[in-house]
Amino acid sequence: MEFTALFSIFIIGLSYGATACMFSCMPFLTPLLVSNSNTTKQALGIILPFSLGRIMSYTLIAVVAYLSSAWVKQLLNDNSLFGFILGFSTIGMGAFLLYKSFNPTSSCGHTTPLIKKPKSDKFGFFAIGATMSVNPCAPIMALLAVAANSSNIYNTIGLGLFFGLGAVMFSILFYGFIVSKVIKGFMIQFSSYRLFIERAAAFLLIIAGVFVMNGILIL
Repeated sequence: MEFTALFSIFIIGLSYGATACMFSCMPFLTPLLVSNSNTTKQALGIILPFSLGRIMSYTLIAVVAYLSSAWVKQLLNDNSLFGFILGFSTIGMGAFLLYKSFNPTSSCGHTTPLIKKPKSDKFGFFAIGATMSVNPCAPIMALLAVAANSSNIYNTIGLGLFFGLGAVMFSILFYGFIVSKVIKGFMIQFSSYRLFIERAAAFLLIIAGVFVMNGILIL
């Protein structure tokens, strides 16, 4: 019975990740990839922390639903708190990228990549992924319902992890190996406009954050 529940919730997460969720990530991941997609490894350095943040949120949602199903449903129905956190973290990341574009470190006429030390930015990617995952959509409600009726806490954690793994698989493949390649080719073709494109991407990230905070962009 527990294996059936885990497999079912994985399929729900997989279908969710392959459709609406994958495209709801676009306003956040695409500007970040513009600034850091020279290689697949660099692109995955953004997408993997982002995806881990999503998995953590799904797991926490499942655990809280198991411990207090009524409270978490009420919290999810009021999405303003998570919208504010997501908007704030997105604006912060956009402002950081914009700042870095105006303060490049040069050596012998060579400009370093926009994100010089990706490790210092991983928490920002993680935070954006974690906060954007909390929204009252049908797949999340399905996770809530199954987790609230789970037999024990370990099975509940498994439900959150399996749902999260299913939800991020297509996003990792799509953004890490397809979109990043397209953006890399685009940046090569328009290399003379690279700085303008990076700043425009940072502005778009800030605008997306403002829209989320004001409830205009609902994920």
